[in-house]
Amino acid sequence: MLYWEPTSSRTQQSVYRSSGTAERVSRMSKPSKSDITRERLKAAARDVFVEKGYHRTKVVDIIERAGCGHGTFYDYFKSKDDVLMAILSELILELERLGESSRILMERIAFDDYDAIRILLRGISDIFNRHGDLNNVYIEAALESAVFSDVFNAFHSTFSRILESKIRQMGGAGKCEGIDPRIASQILVTLVGFTSYGRQSGFIEGENEKVTENLGLLVFRALNY
Repeated sequence: MLYWEPTSSRTQQSVYRSSGTAERVSRMSKPSKSDITRERLKAAARDVFVEKGYHRTKVVDIIERAGCGHGTFYDYFKSKDDVLMAILSELILELERLGESSRILMERIAFDDYDAIRILLRGISDIFNRHGDLNNVYIEAALESAVFSDVFNAFHSTFSRILESKIRQMGGAGKCEGIDPRIASQILVTLVGFTSYGRQSGFIEGENEKVTENLGLLVFRALNY
């Protein structure tokens, strides 16, 4: 899947210096009418998905919320699944970036370093909290659609593999006795996701920082028992 990323500030400065005109930079950074329409449709779809859930949301609901015609919607998206995937891609991109930096971090520091666990869990938690209003939608979509199920499992696997590798390393040092590294890592990633959901629903009390700190300590002490 391809993702569009904004031009870096350094690149923009280079363009500005080479062109010699502020107008050139302004034109490059200004979103097109097509981009604005697409984002409006995504914003409308997000609102409807949050209100109605995945199953009950219809394309006509999104069209009415966006205030556009049927033709306009289908100029940009093939279906409600297509627009939900476009929204989900933002979450996936954040998780992919965090996954790569987390993999490097976990490889470089000791398995008994609490900061490694804390940083990884905080990163995952922050992303899930930013997209928390759609947690139920993603879960519902994953249960009903094989496409979303595959995506859902794929980005969870990114972090479970990182943790699995670290748990295997700990097992070689005599820790985590009796624990299956793969199953344990999958449970831990699931725990983080549902902890975020618990905060969003109001079941888990406390600020995000305190909840993440407690989760980190719980996981760290369990793994280093």
